[in-house]
Amino acid sequence: MASPVVRNLIRISITGKLNKQGFTLVELLLVIVLMGVILVLAVPSMRDSLTGDHLKKASRQFIGMERKLRGEAVRDQIDYILCVDLPNSAYWVVTSGMTPEKQDEIKKSPKHLPADVVIADIVDESNKKKLDGEARIVFGKNNICSPAIIHLAHEDDFMTIVINPFLGVTDIYDKYVDVSVNDSGTSNSR
Repeated sequence: MASPVVRNLIRISITGKLNKQGFTLVELLLVIVLMGVILVLAVPSMRDSLTGDHLKKASRQFIGMERKLRGEAVRDQIDYILCVDLPNSAYWVVTSGMTPEKQDEIKKSPKHLPADVVIADIVDESNKKKLDGEARIVFGKNNICSPAIIHLAHEDDFMTIVINPFLGVTDIYDKYVDVSVNDSGTSNSR
């Protein structure tokens, strides 16, 4: 009788015979097929998470900035202004009490969105779509902000961020959605 250590090293093959040599061809093929199935299931989800991550990161930046500015505006009793440079996909924050010189100084070192994410357009409080230039979203000390709709793009993917002026709730869509700042209904999507 073999010791317990030796018994653990002896394998019985699929045919029922003792096998001290190694793995059978059937066992190797089974492992390869199982690994292939796992890869087939995992690759699409990994690809989507890698390509879609830039848009999600950019939207999280805007949502985090919106929540932060709402809270700071009420706490500090100062109107904060989120300035967005559309052509450069950059943004910076100023206050209503800052001098124009100080605002220009802050504008020189903006924060940028993740790689290859662009701001397609912004719909401002007058319900006009801005495709170029600078847009401003005011976060008031009374916890009311300018309504805005921000459309982000990365290659052929779009994301829409709808900033509600009163509720502090931001809607997010994983596509380009034309939404009026006056209502929450959708009228067109790409």
